[in-house]
Amino acid sequence: MVTSWQRLGDWMRPRRDDDALIDHAAALTLAQVFRRFWPRLRPLRGWLLLSLLLLAVAPLIEIAEILLFQRLVDDVLVPVEYQPLVYLALAYVGLNLFSGVVSGLDDYLATWVSQRFLVDLRRDVFRHVLSLPSHIHDRRRLGDVISRLTQDVSTVERFMVSQLTEGIGAVVRLVLLVGALFWMQWELALASLLAAPALWWVSSRFAAFTKTASRERRRRGGSLTTVTEESLGNATLMQLYNADDAAVESYHRQNKGIADAELSGSKIRSIFLPLVDLIELVAILLVVSMGVWALATDRLTLGGLLAFMTLLITCYGPIRQLSDLLPALFSATAGIERVVELLEEPLPTDVPGARELRVDAGELRLDRVTVSYPGASLPVLRDLDLHVPGGAALAVTGASGSGKSTLVRLLTRQLEADSGSVTVDGQDVASCTATSVREAVTVVLQETLLLDDTVRANIALARPGATDAEVERAARAADAHDFIQGLPDGYDTRVGQRGRLVSGGQRQRLALARALLRGSPVLVLDEPTTGLDDASAERFLAALAEVARDERRTVLVMTHDPRVLPYVDSVVVLDPATETHREPV
Repeated sequence: MVTSWQRLGDWMRPRRDDDALIDHAAALTLAQVFRRFWPRLRPLRGWLLLSLLLLAVAPLIEIAEILLFQRLVDDVLVPVEYQPLVYLALAYVGLNLFSGVVSGLDDYLATWVSQRFLVDLRRDVFRHVLSLPSHIHDRRRLGDVISRLTQDVSTVERFMVSQLTEGIGAVVRLVLLVGALFWMQWELALASLLAAPALWWVSSRFAAFTKTASRERRRRGGSLTTVTEESLGNATLMQLYNADDAAVESYHRQNKGIADAELSGSKIRSIFLPLVDLIELVAILLVVSMGVWALATDRLTLGGLLAFMTLLITCYGPIRQLSDLLPALFSATAGIERVVELLEEPLPTDVPGARELRVDAGELRLDRVTVSYPGASLPVLRDLDLHVPGGAALAVTGASGSGKSTLVRLLTRQLEADSGSVTVDGQDVASCTATSVREAVTVVLQETLLLDDTVRANIALARPGATDAEVERAARAADAHDFIQGLPDGYDTRVGQRGRLVSGGQRQRLALARALLRGSPVLVLDEPTTGLDDASAERFLAALAEVARDERRTVLVMTHDPRVLPYVDSVVVLDPATETHREPV
């Protein structure tokens, strides 16, 4: 039989999403989160301790002000004496000024610590994500990754710094205030503490509901960013295929999901907060009734009772903070789980003692190489043997899925072979640093990637310190200089988002210019003529062949296009069906 508590829980949970764009990340406990990120916070522990000491000063000032209030009632108001008022007023002003200084220092220090932690964390998470192999990026939705980097990362700081210091500060403040209550009247103090267990029970019961709503809100936020990025990034496609309404509907569905999760949070608060208020009210009424008894038996003066009540109301501040802390921590873990999922994606690492790859001739050799992707049932390449003499131009052809793009990833160490070896001038790339391998092997990708920047900046990306003359020389070698000169601002013309303000052939020649500027001895091109007409393809291939011949670069072209064949020395056909690799002349 369904209990009332279960019905209440179902009412507070967000609606289930049966067509989820983004899956939930693996759940983490509070202890796991703390262990994961404490090493990052350890170098700042001295500053945290200083912040906590400043937090401890604040309740001492509060206690002093409340005790002054007792003196004000008993020594000024009740006997109607003006003389003590001057000293009490000066003491109040002094405490107020001191409190302002302490509060300002604590706020600045807490902000400095939290931002120091967050800035370093954001940088490291961004570097980690940027360093992930391309096949991992391919299976993740970019909008969701952006949401994790820009929004979810901040939840780590809230958990490890803001909420940690807030929780410890609340405990310190509560201990000092409770100590003052017991010092003033221990029987009333005992009665006032009856609310603490009830508040903790209520907060622990509602924490799970808070986490569920927060996880759904975070997941939906990632889905909304994904829909936004994919739709706006392909706005022309949406318009040409009249898919605008479908995109808007998908956006609206995720938007409503976020609203539903927010409403779930509101439902939780609509029950949780009144329960907390009710518990506090009952405790205060109990103390008031016992306070009448304390007055009647001369255990407290009127000023003492008023001061006790003021101190008790102040005491409920940190108690409420602690009761809110557990749901807040669970809420933060919803975002932290999404960040940790990114950080647990494995990075390619250099082997111990990895050396720099030094290339002279640029001879490539693959010896019985087998490669498979994580989760795949069959390898993409199996026992591949391939030899490319230094300075030669080779075309690699084969059906889609035969492993051409995988070969590109192998040569740049974005993917490691399961078995076999890949060597450049006799040096196994697996034993060389990834940085030096990528300096020696430059790739022009099938999808021509340009930044929304000037032509000059896009070419100079290969070598940021390059002079204007070097940029122009590379553009001339790629047969790009003439069309660049015809652009509105020449080399200072912006190419637009993903280079869409220039044609496909022009984008290809800019990409080739960028690759040539880098000066790598090995040049790899992945389907470079895709989408180019015959004239554009011929100009591009002629420029490539001239560079390969004049500069003695080793060139690999992954292609389906027969137009490439006259410009290379030999051709390799990858045939996964028969697992053979033929080299016709």
